[in-house]
Amino acid sequence: MSRLRPTLVTTTSPGLGHDATYFRVLQAVAGRRALIHGRLDDPHGGTCAIGAYFREADIPIDTKAIDEIAAYNDSFPRLSSTERWRKVIAWLRFQTKAMAP
Repeated sequence: MSRLRPTLVTTTSPGLGHDATYFRVLQAVAGRRALIHGRLDDPHGGTCAIGAYFREADIPIDTKAIDEIAAYNDSFPRLSSTERWRKVIAWLRFQTKAMAP
């Protein structure tokens, strides 16, 4: 379970590693144009970066990466959901570019 996302659960199923989690969350976030903060999803269909991933897949992902991505996603509580998306997508692109060989 993630410290920042208590709604997530612990599993013994094989999952994605730390770097793969960043790449896969980037893909999921790129398919959206807005991100909420503080929750995986809301009743209106909005999601945070991690919630966007879980809307598309049910493969477990790395807990440390969840905490890092969730912390960045939630570090802009006063931004609009579109502005938050811009910040998060830019940061995920920067992070994945740094991970590439």
